[in-house]
Amino acid sequence: MQSLHTPLQIGLTVAMAVCLLVALWKGDGSARLAALGMVAGSVLSALVQDRANPDAAQWLIMGVDAAYLGLLAAIAWRRPARWLVWAAAFQLAQAVTHLSFALNPEILGRAYISTSYVLFAGLLAALFAGLLRSEAAHEHDGRTDRCD
Repeated sequence: MQSLHTPLQIGLTVAMAVCLLVALWKGDGSARLAALGMVAGSVLSALVQDRANPDAAQWLIMGVDAAYLGLLAAIAWRRPARWLVWAAAFQLAQAVTHLSFALNPEILGRAYISTSYVLFAGLLAALFAGLLRSEAAHEHDGRTDRCD
């Protein structure tokens, strides 16, 4: 697994763990599935990362990110919610970032990684927004099947 070297990496990992715990505790089925997919994708990405050639395009990670995009799109198709659309949009941008780096390897690695962190933070924000809306719906009328 990839080691955590920076405060940003540590912070995003802690936020991801909190998101998963809150989703499992308070979230509806869509939030739980989205959070579980995010964690599974993050773990799988760390496992398939090409450490021998870190400056090359990470095709396997791009495949993992594309699969997670497919999951988010499927959830959003079945249960349209703004937070799911935003989460899928951030994940789409992440997949395009991989493709951009593959097409133009002269992009600085630092820019590629920084963009990935920003997009992951946006994805987390969208998932947390969905959790907040899910909790508010529970408190308001006990229903979570509304389009939020």
